[in-house]
Amino acid sequence: MEHIPGYDEWKTSAPEEQEPVAYCNQCGDPLYEGDALYTVDGGICEKCLSDGYRRVL
Repeated sequence: MEHIPGYDEWKTSAPEEQEPVAYCNQCGDPLYEGDALYTVDGGICEKCLSDGYRRVL
């Protein structure tokens, strides 16, 4: 990215990519800070919880 005189570099740089905090034990998707991790089956994501344990009546 080109330098703009008088403008801070951090304002023009791309954000740093987050590192996963954990991975879903079923599907392997990465989970980041702020994501839900359910402690069922060793730690699963919300999608796997919904797919495997939720039933609509």
